[in-house]
Amino acid sequence: MTLIGLDVGGTFTDVVALDESTGATAWYKVSTNATSPSAGVIDAIRATGIGHGELDAIRLGTTLGVNAILTRSGVRTGLITTAGFRDVLEIRRTHRERLFDLNEQVPTPIVPRQLRLEVDERIDAHGRVVRELDEEQIRSASQTFRAAGVEAIAIVFLFSFENSVHEQRAREILLEDWDPSAVFISSEVLPAYREYERTSTTVVAAHIAATVEAYLRELGSVLAEQGTDPRRLSIMTNGGGSLSVDAVAKLPIATLLSGPVGGVEAARWLAEQCGYRDVLTLDMGGTSCDVSGIVGGVPDERLDMVVDGHTISYPTYDIETIGAGGGSIAWIDAGGSVRVGPESAGSAPGPACYGRGGTRPTVTDANLILGRYETGSLLGDSVQLNLELARTAVSEHIAEQLGVDVETAAAAILRIVNVNMTNAVRMISVERGRDVRDFTLVAFGGAGPTHAAEIARELSIPRVLVPPFPGCASAFGALISNGRRDFVQSIGRTMDSVDVARLRSVAGDLTERATEALETEGFSSQAQTIEIWLDVRYAGQTHDLSIAHDGLEITEASLSDAAGSLHELHRGLYGHAFDDVPVELVNLRIKGFGMRDTHSQMWWSWQPVAHGSGKRSDTRQVFFEVTGRFVEASVLMREELSAGDRANGPAVIHQRDSTVLVPPGFVADALPSGSLVLRHSDELGETLDADVANDQSKVLAS
Repeated sequence: MTLIGLDVGGTFTDVVALDESTGATAWYKVSTNATSPSAGVIDAIRATGIGHGELDAIRLGTTLGVNAILTRSGVRTGLITTAGFRDVLEIRRTHRERLFDLNEQVPTPIVPRQLRLEVDERIDAHGRVVRELDEEQIRSASQTFRAAGVEAIAIVFLFSFENSVHEQRAREILLEDWDPSAVFISSEVLPAYREYERTSTTVVAAHIAATVEAYLRELGSVLAEQGTDPRRLSIMTNGGGSLSVDAVAKLPIATLLSGPVGGVEAARWLAEQCGYRDVLTLDMGGTSCDVSGIVGGVPDERLDMVVDGHTISYPTYDIETIGAGGGSIAWIDAGGSVRVGPESAGSAPGPACYGRGGTRPTVTDANLILGRYETGSLLGDSVQLNLELARTAVSEHIAEQLGVDVETAAAAILRIVNVNMTNAVRMISVERGRDVRDFTLVAFGGAGPTHAAEIARELSIPRVLVPPFPGCASAFGALISNGRRDFVQSIGRTMDSVDVARLRSVAGDLTERATEALETEGFSSQAQTIEIWLDVRYAGQTHDLSIAHDGLEITEASLSDAAGSLHELHRGLYGHAFDDVPVELVNLRIKGFGMRDTHSQMWWSWQPVAHGSGKRSDTRQVFFEVTGRFVEASVLMREELSAGDRANGPAVIHQRDSTVLVPPGFVADALPSGSLVLRHSDELGETLDADVANDQSKVLAS
């Protein structure tokens, strides 16, 4: 099979192409077409040189859904809810995000108040019908929405996750006049407790569904015109899997973070090839930096995410994002201090050194001034870096205002962005009770490998793993993604009061739904893996933790084991546990995986690619934070390093899609997997770490 993975980012669209018959892999970066996403995808595929008729699968990571929320470009949406709950979207959780900010502004609800309609009905907390649904009010709401130009409707009734009969009936009535794709009910989108989260998630799903579907249909049509069967297109999900276009149209919120999630999935897969299962990820791109944790080969997950102030609940990799990318703009605040981000120069005009009209200094400009990037080189085969433009931007906006030279100002920019990223990595490691000395930092994104070693030194992380194609790692994550479907059901009972037989029945129903969904995606029963997860907490707490259930058979003993696991996890995270407090089962979750059997056998035959400006000098003056000055550094090409080769710092390793910085005191060893491992020379023995020896073959120092 010939596979292509794509990640459409704010600055570049990344592409990884794989020929599974030979294992040959190639990767490319092209500028993102912000005005025509479909045309941009076609341009990216064209860059591979692979004919459309030869493609067996295209797997895409995209931020289209997130962008639809940020820009409010979804369709006009209406909400039907239980009488008395019209203002849930504005009341939210009632707490302040910034306690001492007297001018805090909450986002305007996606559905304006005049389009939030109440109807008489009531289900109680046990799922019993207290008041029958007023069907005439549903018909009246339908007419009101038609007159107001509404294109999608969300239905959210109180306690519908216990009994969905009223939501189901309301949808039946609406379907007399509306297309099924325009009506969303919370008992299917998110059958879980917490009224605001359930309402917000259902409304967002209704708001963006038509936009996402229209884009995917348009992309499918363009692919068909080029000779590719649109059914070969699938979309990366928040949980590291992929979905068909038809499934995404019904479940658009499943793909909101598909771009960043691809990077985490790539980091997990690549690290496991080298024997690393405890990993911290650092994905620094053009606009932002995403960090996440992986323990025992299992990425951190969460149920809730916030996009532009709107809470959305759907199982997703737990990724923390800060405004620290190569395009992050440096500026002077009112107190005269240098700040970096969160505003970004994006792809247009981009950093000043791109020569596209940008005049404000960015992290990329600072790296170029300090010799970490090479002037005149090509970035992504399309952007030539201009040193003079970078110096002018940093001089006018930073150096002159501080009364320092350009190099000192550039060093300040990099120091600040490194501190911001260090704090982000600390947040998902040390602050979660993890000993970073047991972890590997996997650095990717176009700028990640340039900053990773300095961050690892700051946090005492013993090693940094750099993928073969760090700038295209998210596209690779999309390429290797398996199928995945998630289902959740709120339980809301303490462990000692749970009806085990009913819980087993609920698990069976959700498992059946997951199995059927995966079969629809083309995965046979033999290729499926089902997992049960329990969201648990101590009675009285407001936040829960996820515990993997041992096996698929739910018993009193297995629930007791899960309670014990909560004590252990809580003690590890917070330093204590409440052994005498009842444990509450909040949600039952089913994770269904459709496994593709080719990836475990996949290996690479690297395709050397030239890096822009051609032959380089053997050394160059480069500024390193640890020395505080410019030093002579070796300059190498990534494709020149074979398995077993070692690059001693100070060194700069250039490649097509990124630059790897090896500071003084560090070494970079090339592994048979194509990855590089950077470690401080003080930690070296006669051979590499024992876990590195678990790579496909033992790696010796050259």
